[in-house]
Amino acid sequence: MVNYEGFYSGGASSFDSDYGNLTGYKMSAAQLGFPGSAQTANQLQDTINAVKHGAKAFEVTMLQPDVAETIPKQHFKEMKALMKLTGVKPSVHGPLLDPAGFGEKGWTSDARADNERRMFDAIEKAQVLDPSGNLPIVFHASNGAPGAEWRPGDEKAGEDKFVMEKGIAINQETGQMAEVKREFKFRPEAPGLLEKGGNVVGRNKDGSPKYDFIKGEKGSLFTAEGNINSMNNGEWENKLTEVAQMSKHASEIMGAAPMNLGEYENAIIVEGTNEIYGVGEDGKSLKPLQKFDAETGQVGDYNKIRNAGLFMNNAELAFVGAFNQAYKYGTEGQKKDLKKLSEVYSEKLEDAHNTIPLGKGKTGINIWGPVKKQALLNDSLNELKRITREKTPGVFKMSEDFAMDKAAKTFGNLAARSYDEFKDKAPVLAIENMYQGMAFSRAEGMKELVEKSRENFVGHLVDKGMSEGNAEKLAKKKLGVTWDVGHLNIMRKKGFTEDDVVEQTKVITKDKSMVKHIHLTDNFGYADTHLMPGMGNVPIKKILMEMEKTGRFDEMRKIVEAPAMIQHFKVAPHSMTMAAFASPIYGMKNGPTWNQTIGMQGAYFGGYGTLNPDIHHSYFGAGFTTMPVELGGQMPGGQSRFGGAPMA
Repeated sequence: MVNYEGFYSGGASSFDSDYGNLTGYKMSAAQLGFPGSAQTANQLQDTINAVKHGAKAFEVTMLQPDVAETIPKQHFKEMKALMKLTGVKPSVHGPLLDPAGFGEKGWTSDARADNERRMFDAIEKAQVLDPSGNLPIVFHASNGAPGAEWRPGDEKAGEDKFVMEKGIAINQETGQMAEVKREFKFRPEAPGLLEKGGNVVGRNKDGSPKYDFIKGEKGSLFTAEGNINSMNNGEWENKLTEVAQMSKHASEIMGAAPMNLGEYENAIIVEGTNEIYGVGEDGKSLKPLQKFDAETGQVGDYNKIRNAGLFMNNAELAFVGAFNQAYKYGTEGQKKDLKKLSEVYSEKLEDAHNTIPLGKGKTGINIWGPVKKQALLNDSLNELKRITREKTPGVFKMSEDFAMDKAAKTFGNLAARSYDEFKDKAPVLAIENMYQGMAFSRAEGMKELVEKSRENFVGHLVDKGMSEGNAEKLAKKKLGVTWDVGHLNIMRKKGFTEDDVVEQTKVITKDKSMVKHIHLTDNFGYADTHLMPGMGNVPIKKILMEMEKTGRFDEMRKIVEAPAMIQHFKVAPHSMTMAAFASPIYGMKNGPTWNQTIGMQGAYFGGYGTLNPDIHHSYFGAGFTTMPVELGGQMPGGQSRFGGAPMA
């Protein structure tokens, strides 16, 4: 009896093992494995299950941080012993923590540091499984850091290959986030774009706006990236306006008081008294001056200047905040100009201090202090405006750009700490690409993240005395990518094609040292459904063929993530994995292959059919035929008498 239950039938009578519903890519079962369940801390039992199924690779799963904390340390030793005994190669999926430090309430530096510590704790535990230096440990590139949503660009119309539809801007000072998107707005300065859509690209000879129209749209185009610039301009204008407003209030309070007290420009009054002094001819000593004339209103004028000083103190604080922002987020050229401004400001500020210590417990109050401070701040504010006229400080930044530096710091630190503790036996950090809407969904971003992480690691090694050349070689060996083909395929929901998916693989494999590990799974491009390879539209064959070109394909462990088969169809996926990749049943790598078992006697999940001639059993007695076919008998399928595992 033949059972046609198999999904990947190849047909026992076919001379071509690619015949049938396959991925189209042949791979030995020795290269294939699967992960433990993310819901259980009993990864030891899942390891035993992998051994029973004949898997030659197994990914210990510490995905849920709290569940991972429940795995006893003794289990890691037991898993190591079991894998060594059975020849199973381990990998580890680390906990889902955002390496940049994003969480439900935005970003904080404390969260990044906390996540780094927790990730390193997972590395220390995982190292027990394989202390040889070849253990891949997978961490998500992001798990909270928001990313952009991209669509295919119309390159014929002058658009980039990837066009950002939506993105998230983060305020680097507060960690708060805001959405930015590509949209068309109606602007009064662009009358030609009220009925048509497009951009103002310059001016005609008569001074009128020159337009670049976009078919089918109305209004002025504001890109997501352009909206970030608008947010930065608005934030910066608010900063400068705050300083100017405080200075304006001070002027309104002082009125004509500075003019009426012009003779006291360099005078001080002793706090708590009406004693007034001026600077002596030597520039150091003090000489008594005439006291304020109450009848002429000098006392009232002095009080006005003193009251205005409160506003000028606030104006000074606002200016200091603006200067900090300008220097922190300015260009290198701006920083040079800001340093000169700082030197001038520091020198003149001494003369504008409100109070002057006189010794013997006395304090002098600079009568014209607020007036001088106002003049200094007005001059400094104008210079600050000049310096930032061409480019305002980028307080708001695209979240992925912001996360890039933070995540690269975390991964660089993890690699450094691993090397410090384990030296050349340190594990391989394999950073997993994410999908649309999360940071690092594109190959370009993943490549940059790994390169920056490597740079941070190299810097640590060089500081420790290693040559730069050796440090770079080590960084390429210990830091790379887990290429998740299912995550990659989610880009198709925005209109990207199969060719675009394959092209992203070409980008990531251009550096042949980049990919360290592979997650094989399938979906239809709309959700990360974790189907078996060959059950969706992920171009697995083309992707793996690109991986082959690196010359390192055999080094990359391939983990098939297909929990949907267990959850929804109650079927263990490993036998179907081997069928999907036409893996040979026998170790000598010749036929039949797993996809051809459908043509053999017995159920697909019940055994391999009659493999031994009847005469064989006549020598050993009828009782021998009651054994499962896998052990030489003729009883089809079911449970092994040794491991109790299904024979599928």
